[in-house]
Amino acid sequence: MKQAAKTYYKNFFLSMALYMVTILATVYYLRHNEVAMWLQVILVLIPVIPALMALKAELTYYRSLDELQRQQAMEAVLIAFLVVAFGTFAYGFLEGIGFPKLDTIFILPIMTFAWGFGRALTARKYK
Repeated sequence: MKQAAKTYYKNFFLSMALYMVTILATVYYLRHNEVAMWLQVILVLIPVIPALMALKAELTYYRSLDELQRQQAMEAVLIAFLVVAFGTFAYGFLEGIGFPKLDTIFILPIMTFAWGFGRALTARKYK
């Protein structure tokens, strides 16, 4: 495994561990304490910090890729964007006829799943 990949995995998994800790800690704290709205806003946004750390790890790793790997990654991002964009667009019409509302917090996990699907498709294309 290349050094860039090792660094990426280390940084990514560290940021995800921090993300889980901050989610659990902030939810626990807010459920057991009465705090002002401004403090609630700050506390619920704390898990965004480790998510941004994961984003930085991803960007750093992307910059280490060769030209073909970058092309595959960008095609996967385009596939994810299109699947999520048109999927949420279509689901908006379904919400109009009574389907449950889709909370925006689910968009990032859906996008990540779609990106993984896109990576699998592009990897197959270039084998």
